[in-house]
Amino acid sequence: MKKSLIALAVIAAATFAADQAEIPAGAAFEAPDDEADKLIANGQAKLAEAPTKGTKPVKVRLLIACEHGNPNDVRELPADVARGLVKSGDADDDKTAVAYAATLPQNQKKS
Repeated sequence: MKKSLIALAVIAAATFAADQAEIPAGAAFEAPDDEADKLIANGQAKLAEAPTKGTKPVKVRLLIACEHGNPNDVRELPADVARGLVKSGDADDDKTAVAYAATLPQNQKKS
């Protein structure tokens, strides 16, 4: 089985799987149970929790290509994931930045 985790620090590529890319701090990912337990014990990750009542998702403009999308994509992410991406400089949660990115063709609904 696998566990859903949130990275607390950058996790180097191939830490728990040969084809695993580097995982930035704040990113959500899944790892096999035994590896997940090691990452948690080492303080590199924590269990991903279901959003608690009253915790709203946060809209962000992605600044880099990552597991959440491509640069300038607008995504609605759990608050802790969004906070981690903003802190690492991989996303912007400023309302003006999100509003601008929302006008880009890649964020328009396809008809």
